[in-house]
Amino acid sequence: MSSRTTVVLERPLSVDGDLRNRLHVPDWPPPPHDPRERDLAMVLEGWEVRLFGGRKFQYFVTRGFWHLQLWHPEARISVLTPSRLTQGFYETFPVANWKAQAPDYKSLVQLVTGMHEIRLPNYGEVARLEKALVDDVVRAKSALLS
Repeated sequence: MSSRTTVVLERPLSVDGDLRNRLHVPDWPPPPHDPRERDLAMVLEGWEVRLFGGRKFQYFVTRGFWHLQLWHPEARISVLTPSRLTQGFYETFPVANWKAQAPDYKSLVQLVTGMHEIRLPNYGEVARLEKALVDDVVRAKSALLS
């Protein structure tokens, strides 16, 4: 279980460009949420689906850290799918200027929509991508190493 506190707000937060500059809000999220670290695989309902390539692929898959990143370029919201990297939780950034975790997709949707005026992609599509691009890849990689 995560020790991170769940934050609930009555209305979504938004930071316009001028306020962003005055508050010194960074343009890019910190690792592991920085989308520039991954390659764009596809776009799903306005969200970029991003994956590691090259040497990072090998490192993350063989250690159980393999996951997808959903990145919304306009809202600047990142979501990582469950892996050892996130202790098996979905993780999103930013929530109250930091990361927050959710145990399942339904909880993630509540967390993100409670903080931002944005909709996550349909769960069925995300689950299909998680199976094809995470679960099946890890299973295939494990079979090759056996």
